[in-house]
Amino acid sequence: MSESRTLETMLKILPVVGACVTFAWGVWVWKDNADDERGAAAAESARYAESRRIEATRPFLEMQLKLYTETALVTSRIATSGDQGTIGRFWELYTGELALVENREVAQAMIAFGNALKRNKQAELRGLALTLTHRMRESLAKSWGTDAWQMTADEPPAP
Repeated sequence: MSESRTLETMLKILPVVGACVTFAWGVWVWKDNADDERGAAAAESARYAESRRIEATRPFLEMQLKLYTETALVTSRIATSGDQGTIGRFWELYTGELALVENREVAQAMIAFGNALKRNKQAELRGLALTLTHRMRESLAKSWGTDAWQMTADEPPAP
């Protein structure tokens, strides 16, 4: 009789246990899906915020790109040909427009190039122009939030 009562009690409890397990499983699945949805929404929000940041800073970024490109051209002309006509433009960039958009590394590279130019060290200018151009490329990569412009470790250094 006791075994029959135990079996009967177990049969009464079994649906309740099954319902509890099913409920717990449903809550877990719901929570997991909700976490995934929150993660996707957060990622989308971050992408949107980054897009808005770039759009808001577009005039600055475009000016930076334009001035960096001109500076690279001016310094390479000075370094490779000693073009006296571009030296004046270098000093204009150095003391004016470039200061609006350059970061610390670019400023330091400009100072090094300017110092070598003042000392008339033509032999140093080619390497300093290349270093300056690399610093500007790294600055652009940071400003635009991309790794596409950054030099990789497997890139050979320029001669």
